[in-house]
Amino acid sequence: MKYTIALRILLFSLMIISCKETKKTIKVSSNEFYSGKYEIKSLNGNELSGTLSFTIETSENKISGKTNCNNYFGNYTVSNTNELKIGPLGATKMYCEEKVMKAERELFKAYNDSKTFSFDGKMLTLFNEEGTLLIRAYKMSK
Repeated sequence: MKYTIALRILLFSLMIISCKETKKTIKVSSNEFYSGKYEIKSLNGNELSGTLSFTIETSENKISGKTNCNNYFGNYTVSNTNELKIGPLGATKMYCEEKVMKAERELFKAYNDSKTFSFDGKMLTLFNEEGTLLIRAYKMSK
């Protein structure tokens, strides 16, 4: 009788430990799917003609990119299912024509205002707290 109870406790313990390990694997792999390089297609609802891009490295929670003038870099955090915080961002300080600088300021503000995201496997979309679309970016193939 004692051996039967001990065996049941051992099997139950192994089952719980196995479940915890499975959850860790699923959590890690769910972040990896949006890692990569993206080309920004729209900013604040306006289609872009320039080439703005960024790279997400989920293993280090880093974001980096290039505007039509400067390079930028920083960290991000994801909590819950799709809550997002980007920044603070650092950037090089080259001066370019005003039109380019305005787009860059707009991009950095959009990153700062981003609160949630969605990702469908190809398109990463960032939204503000009210749910307004800020950035729509296409994941480039490797």
